[in-house]
Amino acid sequence: MFYTFNGVFFGRTQGVPDIVSALFPNLPNFIAHVLATIVLVVILSELVYKPFRQAVDKQRDKINEILSDAIEKQSQANTQIQQANLLLEDAKTESLSIIKTAKIDAEAQKNQILNSATTQARNIQNQAKTSIAQERLKAESEIKQTIVNLAFDAAEKILNKEIDKQTNKQLIDEFIDNLDQ
Repeated sequence: MFYTFNGVFFGRTQGVPDIVSALFPNLPNFIAHVLATIVLVVILSELVYKPFRQAVDKQRDKINEILSDAIEKQSQANTQIQQANLLLEDAKTESLSIIKTAKIDAEAQKNQILNSATTQARNIQNQAKTSIAQERLKAESEIKQTIVNLAFDAAEKILNKEIDKQTNKQLIDEFIDNLDQ
């Protein structure tokens, strides 16, 4: 046997209290409770849920903005790091170039100094050779003059007379030519 609302589709069983009739005492009361619950849910959603949802959305937007700023700053930092690395590489390359140029300049100066020293040494050698040659010629001239004087003196003693200068000079020149050979 089935009953209406208080016992709709619920059959009576022995020993089980009538729970359904206690839960749904009457239909108007039930409808009032349901309507009150719906009104309460609508009011709470308008007064609590929407402001709460807006606050959560604002917080989410703020977090997203902070994250996007952090990402932008990170990308700027990465760009600056790359630029700094490029500048560092350029500085290293430039320093190596400067060192290479300095080595080349030092080598050129060394070669120039060596060439200058070699040239000066040759000049000194040439001057010494020239000076020696001049001194030799001077010494030879003095020796020839001494020989001429000795020859004049010897000829004077041998001949006990003075020969004219022209003949005497001719004899001495022949004598000296014979000495050179």
